[in-house]
Amino acid sequence: MRQTTKRDLAAETTEPKENFMMHMSLADVLRLTMFGTLIGVSNFLLILPIGIPGHTSIYWMGLLVLGKGLLPKPGSGTIMGIVSGILAIVFGLGKEGPLLAFKYIIPGILLDVLAIMFLYQLESVWVGGITGALISLSKLLVNIALGVILQIPMVFLTMGFGYASLLHAIFGAIGGVMASVLIKRLKPRMEAFS
Repeated sequence: MRQTTKRDLAAETTEPKENFMMHMSLADVLRLTMFGTLIGVSNFLLILPIGIPGHTSIYWMGLLVLGKGLLPKPGSGTIMGIVSGILAIVFGLGKEGPLLAFKYIIPGILLDVLAIMFLYQLESVWVGGITGALISLSKLLVNIALGVILQIPMVFLTMGFGYASLLHAIFGAIGGVMASVLIKRLKPRMEAFS
């Protein structure tokens, strides 16, 4: 049996783990947690009672697409969705209780699937816009499903489902386009930093 020296222990603690969780390093998981926290905190702090359905998708979907574009690893959207969903429950951002997390997790899962379908080309303005619109519509559909299951009045549907879904798609696309522009600018800097 080999005896461990101080030098061996120091080497083990300074070398980064390459496979911490879901084939991601600890640094990547921490970065994704940061993006998930930004989503949860921004939804808590930027509550604007303006009566336009889907207006939060500009920054919500923008941050999701930005995080996925800067850290294009399988499962990164899901991690951001889980973290932001837990924070939304803690902050009490909805009437759905613990089921509120699905409103955050499902767009993250869909973002992971769409990133694979678009070959991780989220820095393209078209891909960013389409992805932002689709994940924003998934949030709307989860919102409707939870409203029906829990029998919660859905005020945004009083204007009509078509109107609400159109606004969700527009605001999600705006957030996705803004994220793709930021990805194009930040990705070279992030690769140089790594």
